[in-house]
Amino acid sequence: MNTAEYSSELATKYSCFRKDFNETDNDLFNVVALIAIKDRDILDLGCGDGRYAMHLKELGARSVEGIDISEKMIEIAFQNKEKTSGVDFHVADGRKLPFKDHTFDIIFSNFVIHYFENTSEVFKEIGRVLRPGGYFIGTFNVTDVSPGFERLYNTNMPIRLGKGDSSIVVQNLIKSRDEISRALSENNLMILSEKEIEHPNAVIDPSFKDYLRVKKHVMCVLIQKQ
Repeated sequence: MNTAEYSSELATKYSCFRKDFNETDNDLFNVVALIAIKDRDILDLGCGDGRYAMHLKELGARSVEGIDISEKMIEIAFQNKEKTSGVDFHVADGRKLPFKDHTFDIIFSNFVIHYFENTSEVFKEIGRVLRPGGYFIGTFNVTDVSPGFERLYNTNMPIRLGKGDSSIVVQNLIKSRDEISRALSENNLMILSEKEIEHPNAVIDPSFKDYLRVKKHVMCVLIQKQ
């Protein structure tokens, strides 16, 4: 997993300016509204500063566990948590989730899947901790590359979040649609709905040397464990 973007300074800046590039939130929570989350146990995979985990609890979840590989993000999440009950946070890697099989009804994940080099590996863990019939709700980037440039898959691509002095650059791995589809099929996960959404405040940084060879798409999905 790519962890370069999780420096303490960058995590703090990300949390401070998250509202500047949150235009996909409505689409994501529209998907959440398609299923009942009241009294459900939810995992926020890549929870960042914890804002979505706490919102999911406010929407009626029975419990919400948030994990992130960044110690600084989890530190900020605990600071933001205050007295919110039924929400907990852990420093953990999505490739090895610290939970028993069939722990969660729902896994929520906002722009995290494209950080994993082996997509099937993380979806295997997602499938393991989901209960039968459970759901994965998430957003992630997939990227088309020009013919002859397939070598770019699973290499880093800089994404600029926000604009001006408050913007930050994170490194995403270039993921193909085919890789995502294979990973889901291998782990008995079925897409129930998917939608390509706009994310104008998260763009490929023009400094990327292969900028003209790639095109990023944002997918918002509802997936069910079979």
